[in-house]
Amino acid sequence: MGIVVADNVAHDNHTTDHGKTVDKDKKVDKNKTDDKNKTPDKNKTDNKTKKNYILAKGSGDDIKFSDGFRGFMLDYSKSPASWGDEFKRVSTSKVSDSNTLKLAIIKCYELDSTDEIGDIMADFITTGYSDTEVGEAVEESYETVSDHEVVEIDDDTVAVFDFEVLKSVSGNESDYFAYKVSIRSIYDDDEDFLNLTNNLTNVTNMTNITDWTNITNMTLDNETNATFLKELYDFLLFIADMLYEAWKPIIDTIIGYFMMFIQAMEELVKMYEQLMAEIQSLMDALEQLLNMLESIWKELDGLLKLIGILLTALQQLLNFIESLLNFILSLISQLIALLQQLLALLYSLINFLLDLLNQIASLLQAIFDFLKSVGSFLINVIENAAVIIIAFVIITIGAFIYNRIR
Repeated sequence: MGIVVADNVAHDNHTTDHGKTVDKDKKVDKNKTDDKNKTPDKNKTDNKTKKNYILAKGSGDDIKFSDGFRGFMLDYSKSPASWGDEFKRVSTSKVSDSNTLKLAIIKCYELDSTDEIGDIMADFITTGYSDTEVGEAVEESYETVSDHEVVEIDDDTVAVFDFEVLKSVSGNESDYFAYKVSIRSIYDDDEDFLNLTNNLTNVTNMTNITDWTNITNMTLDNETNATFLKELYDFLLFIADMLYEAWKPIIDTIIGYFMMFIQAMEELVKMYEQLMAEIQSLMDALEQLLNMLESIWKELDGLLKLIGILLTALQQLLNFIESLLNFILSLISQLIALLQQLLALLYSLINFLLDLLNQIASLLQAIFDFLKSVGSFLINVIENAAVIIIAFVIITIGAFIYNRIR
């Protein structure tokens, strides 16, 4: 019967090139709160399931994941994953030396070195080479390995490998290179058919008439009943065993094919889940794109409204500037007209003053002429009056003196 097994995490200790020792024999305490203050609860429904995140099922650089894959830490400059950390599946092409890592895992199974796979993977990831038989086999190999590879381990066993890269969702933890393997048994149909024919022949020979006659001829007295029943029981067991041996290859082949069918169905379901996960991721991306476009449209709508308001304000400003310019032009025109009127008035006033001055000058000239003509007369009158007054004064004084003398 073909047996499907998943490789367990190898619990071995190794020291990386970064000088830190990873204790893989240390069991993970699932009830212990890790560095991120998270206590894993298996009975708790994962609220990230809708995002199809893959959860770490351990802590360290060599751990199992919730999708059944075993992963190895890729970046030792970052902290290793802790229980419950979230990862998402990406193609192995994201890792430049992915083909070498795949070959290293396959060669570990081909050379029966699965107990050293943790150390070997750490060597290849940190230095690109492993000083082991597996490392030499990888160096000598020029094979190109896909993410899904079927490898014949020996004449009776075939291994089906699946590879993936688990990328940290938060980006704070290292990414992991992960694989899963299924071991199947190989049967030779011709050999099975030959074994089945021989076994059926043996059963027929054992059940021929002679054997049945010998059984019938047995003495069934009270002393031999126990022996007869024991022999009959042994014979029936022999018949059952022969029938089992005869049908076992067929049953094993049927079960092997059935298990291969189950494995194929599991792979189909995983492919479907992966497809749905990719579709969900696409839908999430489209939803984010629509939300982003909606936000952009809202911002654009607001921008357009703002531009409209600015254009309206600009139009009002232009109208105000136009009105202001018209007012200024009108004011300048009025000022020019007023200035012209003032200049005309000033010119008229100057002319009036000039005429007035001319008239005053003429009047003064006339007065001067009048005074000049009258002045001579007045001078004569004044002179005569002065003579008269002087004579009168003299006479008066003389009369006063005469009277005093008398």
